[in-house]
Amino acid sequence: MANSEDDEDAIVVVTAATTSLIACYYQYFVEKTLLRHSKGVRVEEKVAIFMLAVGHNERNRVLQERFQHSGETISRHFNAVLDAIVQLADDFLQPAGPCTPDEIRDNPRFYPYFKNCVGAIDGTHIPAMVSEEEKPLYRNRKGFISQNVLVACSFDLQFHYVLAGWEGSAYDARVLDSALTRSDKLIVPEGKFYLGDAGFALTPSFITPYRGVRYHLKEYGRNRPKDAKELFNLRHSSLRNAVERIIGILKRRFIILQAQPQYPYESQVKIVLACCIIHNHIRRECINDLFLDGEDVTTIPETDPGIPEDNDEGARLGRNRDRDLASELRNSIADAIWNNYRRRRYIFILKCPTLIYMDLGV
Repeated sequence: MANSEDDEDAIVVVTAATTSLIACYYQYFVEKTLLRHSKGVRVEEKVAIFMLAVGHNERNRVLQERFQHSGETISRHFNAVLDAIVQLADDFLQPAGPCTPDEIRDNPRFYPYFKNCVGAIDGTHIPAMVSEEEKPLYRNRKGFISQNVLVACSFDLQFHYVLAGWEGSAYDARVLDSALTRSDKLIVPEGKFYLGDAGFALTPSFITPYRGVRYHLKEYGRNRPKDAKELFNLRHSSLRNAVERIIGILKRRFIILQAQPQYPYESQVKIVLACCIIHNHIRRECINDLFLDGEDVTTIPETDPGIPEDNDEGARLGRNRDRDLASELRNSIADAIWNNYRRRRYIFILKCPTLIYMDLGV
């Protein structure tokens, strides 16, 4: 068993940057009686063990040496903290509210067109370790073993909803269907919608870009949108970029999500959820979040990898009606954005004709 000086030295390694978080978790765990001090191991040390494991993907053997505990003790406390953090999901994963996000309301490129948009959704693949028999189910289209995780987030980079555990071979659209029908379902406020990529079905609650239309453009310069659909896709891409950013930040913040973790699959699923909960906690508590600097944002695919056909005729008819309503909504947004864009550009041409000639290369 480690003495008090060894314990303090080991904890300092982690708490140098996360002291306030560990103190806050200590308060949550004690108040909710989710964790207790045990003989020779305080709650703070248990949390430090967990943080090192998920933040740096430290293996059990390394943690044994660092904290001077047996492998069984390390594993037991890791799982205790994991279960405790997962129980905080309702406190830190809050569904979207009815108000227009500040990021939209304060930006004339998005307001009032996207005033009913509450966030963005996407699926991401987290490396997984499963049995040989299960590998075909968990092998994704890129060829590696993973779990498919659906996330919904706000534009200030906090998770609204996380559904982990689906096989890597599952389509994003299928995972979303599950998220909308399970008991702990994704809640979309009445009259509101999320932005999704072309891998999801177009519905009034999930607005996707136009298919077969250029997606990565610039509003100014030589590669400008040429019609309402292209401009809509451009604005859509700019807003939906939030979910690409939050996924990138999550994977850089928690190195354990970048490699196959040496844990039972049930624990692997819980680890993803726990990391999202901690991310939200950090976003709320830490004004200066270093992981927001120098983000390496991945690009958004222009086309979807394919969506399985729905063989249920009744469900298909219902979805067709939803798609028609969503198509009308999307068209109305695209037309309003385009009309305003053309009007503003016409005024700009009248005021600055010389700059327009230069822009056109005349």
